[in-house]
Amino acid sequence: MYRLLKKISFLILSISFITLNIYAGNLDSYVYTFDTDQLLVSSQKNLNVLGLYLKYYETGNEEYKTAANQTRPYILSSLKPDDSAALNVLSEYYPGNEEQSINRIEILTNNYPDSVIVNALNVLFNFEVWQKTKNMETFNEILSSIDIIEKAIGENPFSVYYKSLLTWEAASLQEKENIFKNLEKVYFSYPSNRKIQELLIVQAFELGKFEDVKQLSTNYVNLSQKDERIMFLIALSYYNLNEKLESRKILDWILQNSNKKTVLSKSYELLGDISETNSQKINYYKTAIDLDPKNAEVLAKLGTTLYESDKTNTDNLTISRIYLIKALMYDPDNSEIKQTLNTIDRKLTTRNFLTTLLPLFIVISAIFYIVFRFGSEEDSLTASKEEKIDNDQSRRQPHDK
Repeated sequence: MYRLLKKISFLILSISFITLNIYAGNLDSYVYTFDTDQLLVSSQKNLNVLGLYLKYYETGNEEYKTAANQTRPYILSSLKPDDSAALNVLSEYYPGNEEQSINRIEILTNNYPDSVIVNALNVLFNFEVWQKTKNMETFNEILSSIDIIEKAIGENPFSVYYKSLLTWEAASLQEKENIFKNLEKVYFSYPSNRKIQELLIVQAFELGKFEDVKQLSTNYVNLSQKDERIMFLIALSYYNLNEKLESRKILDWILQNSNKKTVLSKSYELLGDISETNSQKINYYKTAIDLDPKNAEVLAKLGTTLYESDKTNTDNLTISRIYLIKALMYDPDNSEIKQTLNTIDRKLTTRNFLTTLLPLFIVISAIFYIVFRFGSEEDSLTASKEEKIDNDQSRRQPHDK
């Protein structure tokens, strides 16, 4: 299905290039790409400069800003007033002055209310704020700018992308299906847009559409620039489709190319899930915990695997219990962990009774028995002696008279 639709989308993509040429003299065409890596290699110098400024915004690397400032004089003649104003804000940005940049962009939205690039920057900067605060005023500010962009040029990859991100979390299952379909439609028109493709993979995974993730990943895994978090979702989708060999191939790539501890931890965890033997699982799970000690899932898996590998060994049960207690610290509502812990506690209590309390009880009982037995015999002997003495004394008394 995806291959057929991609062929159909080729014609749509050709039409989109004509649309891009309409905006060749300004920065509005940013909304069709909005991937900084693609902007940097664009044939349009104005988009190169914009990409350099945005790359600086993303990474904080001063070299991008310096390159943008040096190249900017060569594109001045092709810029409209709102383009120049937008680039001014970006050139004055530095890490830590996000609030000042947002205030400057707000002034620009008043001066150029219908500007596509100004409203796109308003979405970009305010979205970062909304992600941290979930503030409704910021949410509405972003949607307002998206509406302005769509009124000016219609629905586009940038507007659909950010609307999807904004509305996904609070959406019902049916609403999420609609969001996914709309994003899918945009992807077919702009199959080279990496951000759209990545978001589509995330949404397909969350909806349990693992076969769709597989189809979407066929060209993504061959891209030179790819996100290891997206690659992990692809690996997990292959695992859920029971295609473990493909899953392992992608995990191998992640282990060789990622430096993110959480991603590496989850990757080793999945390798543990794929493994056939308990010893392999235990080794992978332990590596995952070394990378992320707060990974509740892998702590629970390690504890459970240790328990299942030897349910009779007291030391094994004790170590298993330690990992499960740690898992419960980070995931206190997990009923499966609680159930396994209760089972282990019962086994340890029984074993403790059999190995410690029962022998102690037997020893104490034996002591009581010995004390009672020999104490009774001694009392009998004492009583017998006393009786004999009394008898002797009674015999002597008449004779003395």
